[in-house]
Amino acid sequence: MRSISRRNFIGVIGTGAAALGLNVAASPGLEPDPIKTNNDMKTNEQNTNRTVILLAHPAFDRSVANRALVEAVKGLAGVTVIDMYAAPFTQETYRQPLDEASTVVFQFPFHWLSAPSQLKKWCDELFMTDLVKGKKLLVATTTGSEYEAYRSGGRNLFTVDELLRPYQALAHHSGMVWQTPFAVYGMTLPTAAQSLKAGAAAYRELILSLTK
Repeated sequence: MRSISRRNFIGVIGTGAAALGLNVAASPGLEPDPIKTNNDMKTNEQNTNRTVILLAHPAFDRSVANRALVEAVKGLAGVTVIDMYAAPFTQETYRQPLDEASTVVFQFPFHWLSAPSQLKKWCDELFMTDLVKGKKLLVATTTGSEYEAYRSGGRNLFTVDELLRPYQALAHHSGMVWQTPFAVYGMTLPTAAQSLKAGAAAYRELILSLTK
């Protein structure tokens, strides 16, 4: 599979994305944070091409959307998936995968306009700033509502990008490099299967682009 840059990737699948239930276009206030030091660059050089996906889904055994995203990237070289609701809740569980990664992904279904509680608990109790500084942070999420619901004047009033700003602030505070959030919309709609198929393919391409 050919290598594509993050910018080119967004351009390729951005056309007609709303119709497919995808959100991949950057918002003006949510460009990747350009904070990098020489030490950060050295760390990333040592940990090139590895991505750790922290999956926060309280009922993954019944999941359709998030399971499809995981299946799309499972087996990719350099990609590790940790089920945060199944793995031991200890620093030892996460220390080595985080240390070896250049990209960290928070993947979860949107629950009440936020992430499931285990991710918040992890950020409160196990987040290790010394291991994530200089690494990329991507949030990947799925929503039940359609794309149009997440905008000014829509049912949910705010865009997903706006609702995810606390994670952007976390990235900024810890010296991580914020990435444009990835969202697959409309998982409760009749068009969910089509949106999910396109979303899973786009997610695989995105993860591949981050690990090359």
